Amino acid sequence: MVVRIIPSEAEHAAGSLGSETIERASRSFRIDGALIIEDIIDTAIIAEARRAFSEGYSHYLEGSDHEDALRLGDRRLMITVSLEPPFDDPQLFANPYLLPLLSVALDDDFVLGAFGIVCSLSSAPAQRRHADGGILFPRSGVDMILPPAAITVGIPLLEMNEVNGTTALWPGSHRDVSRLKEEGIEPVLREGSCMLWDFRLLHAGTPNRGALPRPLLYLTYCRPWYLEYNNFGKANPKQKPLVAKKNFLSSLSKQHQRLLARAQEI
Repeated sequence: MVVRIIPSEAEHAAGSLGSETIERASRSFRIDGALIIEDIIDTAIIAEARRAFSEGYSHYLEGSDHEDALRLGDRRLMITVSLEPPFDDPQLFANPYLLPLLSVALDDDFVLGAFGIVCSLSSAPAQRRHADGGILFPRSGVDMILPPAAITVGIPLLEMNEVNGTTALWPGSHRDVSRLKEEGIEPVLREGSCMLWDFRLLHAGTPNRGALPRPLLYLTYCRPWYLEYNNFGKANPKQKPLVAKKNFLSSLSKQHQRLLARAQEI
């Protein structure tokens, strides 16, 4: 079971989670390695992002290989998305409900390391179970007791469910591999909500039984010294993990400029 955080009316009015909610959510994330936060992004932004992806990135979905996109098995692609309208909205890359939880998990010092979309095409089969990365010392076993080095945040641009597919999770597997013997969970995730998981957590995309591609916006938040080598430098050295227009970066607040310090200008 993964805890779902539903902001209260007072938290929605304040535009952020209260201290008790942050404490409860952070405790659950440490134990389970995953968390769902509902209704924290305007669904109009999600709809616009889905439209922009469909119009601006459709050529990636036509079956050809691209040097700047990574195949994640059959009929799944990882595509870097530029931080330009509507993807430049702070509700997506610097969500005020989410940042305090990341601060607790990553000890108040983190950057955005990658920003893009994993798109599951219609008829995509189940994905193999895997971790995104984050294993620093594979032979020692010490990683199971360390705090996270990186966290994935997934924001569905189309509801994640048993028809469109979702991301199956094995709660606790970031610290205890015996949890893999248990059944994974397949959460429904509505548009406007997000799911986050420890980079070490075992998870897998489920089949897309629907007629439409299912785009999942992903964001990798990590400690400043952590580099996501597996998915970019090793698997696809020509794909950039985080890109933005120069004039966009210069227009940001100092806080957001620090968060996007790794963005490569295009």
